[in-house]
Amino acid sequence: MQRVRTGAPVWMAALVVALGAGMLSGCAVDPVGLAIGAVGAAGAPSQASQVAETASYYRGTSCEALAMLLQTNTDSLSSTPPEYRQSMSVNIQALRQVMTEQRCPASGSGASAGASPHLPPATAAGSPGLGGTAVGTSPGSAPAPASEPQGRVGISVAPVTAQTAQAVGLEAPRGLLVMELMPGQAADVSGIRPGDVILEVRGVAMGDPMQMRRVLGLVPDGQSVLVKLWRGRQLRELVVGPVASNTPALPAGAVYADAPAPMAAPLRERFCVAQLMTSGALAGGVRSTLFTVRNTGSEAESAKTMAAFLQAAQKAQPGRWLAPQMRPTCTGDATACSSVNADSEVLMMLCRTERGEGAQVYESLRQSRPMTELAWSPPTP
Repeated sequence: MQRVRTGAPVWMAALVVALGAGMLSGCAVDPVGLAIGAVGAAGAPSQASQVAETASYYRGTSCEALAMLLQTNTDSLSSTPPEYRQSMSVNIQALRQVMTEQRCPASGSGASAGASPHLPPATAAGSPGLGGTAVGTSPGSAPAPASEPQGRVGISVAPVTAQTAQAVGLEAPRGLLVMELMPGQAADVSGIRPGDVILEVRGVAMGDPMQMRRVLGLVPDGQSVLVKLWRGRQLRELVVGPVASNTPALPAGAVYADAPAPMAAPLRERFCVAQLMTSGALAGGVRSTLFTVRNTGSEAESAKTMAAFLQAAQKAQPGRWLAPQMRPTCTGDATACSSVNADSEVLMMLCRTERGEGAQVYESLRQSRPMTELAWSPPTP
């Protein structure tokens, strides 16, 4: 059975967008109902359909850029963790298909064109956007010369189409759609998610993956950048870093002139309920009682709390909930967070800043669907 990967293909990026839209629709009881229906009805697409869809983003890309991307993907395949190899294989097949269609000459085995001397060869030229596997290079774009600034944060992006803009609530096509994340790299740990639309990087409007790579390359190696993005029909700002760049690093402790200041959030008490459930007519699951957390309410902290609840559910019901979950997507104020895996199992957490409101949410969930109750509270940090 296919498992959900952090490097999500096109269909999973669309699912994350659906999650965000569902959570903002005002449905407090089931903020991820839209996503459950999408997975249950369509399921995961075949590899052939994924190749065909990915190839559509590569068409129009120059032969030089295609050759660079093919070599990077091929060189990286042997060192890619097993759970991400299918995604890499899809990209390789799509690249070869488009190169055949466009009658590109066979790529050689030499170094990737445009690879930065400061970046590992397996990932240096991996994405004209932010690193990783490139998707959707603008027509006619070519690899950046080695002398140009180049940077990455471990992500793959595609230009936003009119259809995508309409789906995510943008008034016009703009920005870059996040397709895949490299686990543990800057974009992933900084909170960017598949399905986000990156609008600006360092104050520069984004529309071309190669342009994004150059903007990142102007940042000294190891520094961070301010990213403006669109998620769940809301504008957000994230500080993303450290950037891997071919601009030399600054001395320890130094920052560049317009470096973003850390976004410190105050600690606050929140009253939450978490639940893990299956979909369908025989849906069931496990739910926590109302618990209290005291933190900044960030998506990263919410993800830790949800991961701890998942572990508790697995311990309480051995042999269930074995499929890995995606990193959750949250609303801007983190009142609702959710994720869904390839088995259509939904992990969600709803929080309020007032105990009475949190109790109402818990009671609504309890009345809407009977589940096994788990008296649980997050471990003390």
